[in-house]
Amino acid sequence: MSSQTPRRINFKHLHYFHEVAREGSLTGAAKRLHLAPQTLSSQVRELEQSLGRTLLERAGRRLVLTADGEVVRDYAESIFALGTELGRVMAGRAEPRRIGLRLGVTDSVPKLLTARVLAPLLERHRDRIELDCVEGTVTGLLGRLAAHQVDAVLADQPIPPYLARSMRGRLLLKSGLSLVAAPQVRKALGRDFPACLDGAPLIASSAESPLNIALEAWLAERGLKPRVVARCDDSALTKVFAQRGFGIACVPTVIESDVATQFGLQCVGRVPELSDLLYLIRPSGRHVHPLLEEIAAVAAGGAP
Repeated sequence: MSSQTPRRINFKHLHYFHEVAREGSLTGAAKRLHLAPQTLSSQVRELEQSLGRTLLERAGRRLVLTADGEVVRDYAESIFALGTELGRVMAGRAEPRRIGLRLGVTDSVPKLLTARVLAPLLERHRDRIELDCVEGTVTGLLGRLAAHQVDAVLADQPIPPYLARSMRGRLLLKSGLSLVAAPQVRKALGRDFPACLDGAPLIASSAESPLNIALEAWLAERGLKPRVVARCDDSALTKVFAQRGFGIACVPTVIESDVATQFGLQCVGRVPELSDLLYLIRPSGRHVHPLLEEIAAVAAGGAP
């Protein structure tokens, strides 16, 4: 059946289709529904026409679901389960359901930045939300997003071009860069910023990270060559190394005061022309978790 713009779904037709899918035959479903098989068949065809997809096909004497039929069946089960749950809540026999949100966060995104973005959401829905945060590499988390194991990913880099058709990215936050260090390291630098960076110990991110590439270019333009003592993709480990006096760390300026409070680090200097970015990446298509738009709106400084 050819694709066409879908009309509004008739839930009675969806219910009939769901019964046919459960029974595996028109005759069995018709008996359960107290309908003539011809009437039931006609109702299911109307649903197929409204969706522009073939949902059932013959396999011998049985009806089997097509790939599209399996998708519709799964949605139908969720819809009717929600209807049953709603009835129980309204009758006072159940509590309103909690809102689950599965969020992947790349290990290179600072935890304080993640908390800053998500805190308003948690505050607003503290009695209903159930947030599941999973940390990992950007490649691993985008794979989990493609497999529908998470609802969205927070990352410090945009979607790779080869995933641009299946995923959508939104820039949530853009911050300048601050270089911070333990008090004893800051004091030992001596010279003014940025000249003090020449030969200074630096805790850098991985060589291929966008931020590292931009920082190295910025340093090279000024003839500065800091001494890289470590490379860390894990932002928390970077701050711990800096706290213990191993070198200078880079953090988004927007969380500089939080870093100073939590880790006791002092600002060496700020580079507003370099940007630390935070993206919200979600699957493409219309079925988007309702809280994702709220995260984006709050990050943009607007009302959800």
